[in-house]
Amino acid sequence: MPKPTRHAALDAESHARLFLQLAHTEKAGFPAAEAFGMIAKNDTTLRKRLDTMPARLKSGQKIADAGFKAGLFDDNHRVLIAAAENSGKLAELYKKLADYYSGVAKRQQKMRSRLYLPAFILAMAFFVQPLPQLVAAKISLGRYLYESAGQLLTMAIGITLLIKLPRILASMNLMAEWHHLQLRVPPIAKWVTDRQLNTFFFMLAMLLDAGQPFTTALPQAIASIKNTPLRKQFAPALAMMETGSSVAETLASVALMKANTLQIIKSGEHSGQLAGTLLHFTEIDAENLALQDEAFAEWLPRLVYTAIGLWMAASILAQGLPHLA
Repeated sequence: MPKPTRHAALDAESHARLFLQLAHTEKAGFPAAEAFGMIAKNDTTLRKRLDTMPARLKSGQKIADAGFKAGLFDDNHRVLIAAAENSGKLAELYKKLADYYSGVAKRQQKMRSRLYLPAFILAMAFFVQPLPQLVAAKISLGRYLYESAGQLLTMAIGITLLIKLPRILASMNLMAEWHHLQLRVPPIAKWVTDRQLNTFFFMLAMLLDAGQPFTTALPQAIASIKNTPLRKQFAPALAMMETGSSVAETLASVALMKANTLQIIKSGEHSGQLAGTLLHFTEIDAENLALQDEAFAEWLPRLVYTAIGLWMAASILAQGLPHLA
């Protein structure tokens, strides 16, 4: 039996574009097979994956399963879209996912744009730093190229490996160790925890809004938490699920939950609008996380400039100051 094709995960910009087009076609009343075929004609970057969708859907596959097998949706999308298919709320879900990924894409683009200039200056520094020695004939051209282009290439390879480290560790079945490491460094632990909790609440809100009962939505929302140790901290909530406890009481058993968050959940539960309350909460929380990302994007170039300055100063001191005649 042939193995299923593995697809690279789509980036936030591709997801935002895909879900926005799906929201438009769903609202316009196009059948799913026809909608995906129309999008394939306009979206060249996703065409290879989109082209398989009409045949999958016509063979009887659900949108959620067909999109997952085609590499358009991840596990979280499959769960959400399956729930929305059953409740008839696909257009609303597509629009909310489009808005969510549009915000993520904008934050990522802003961070990248602020790093272009520091990256260029850092690359130039590799070539400028050993240049005086080359001009003074203290090093050969080959040595100069090694200390400039060679060192720059080494750094570029190191950064690339660091970015791909999670995928590398996953291929080696070492993700559990990586997840534990993430939580051992306090700043990184807070960064990871805050964002994965936001994803958890977003999933829970979407599933409840699609008509899923809390006892069904909770395990699926917990499964969206990628960090294994964080996910395990929800074990008490899963154990309380069948006891008849309220949503607020169930989630209060999780040590990660903040008092103000539980109060918001309790308020939404009492008003009978838990899904809407949770969604509003996740939107505000996402805005706060975006402000943190923007602050980081603002300070990171300054740190790079400082590191370059210190590196250049240390290099000059290491070579010795020129003697005055």
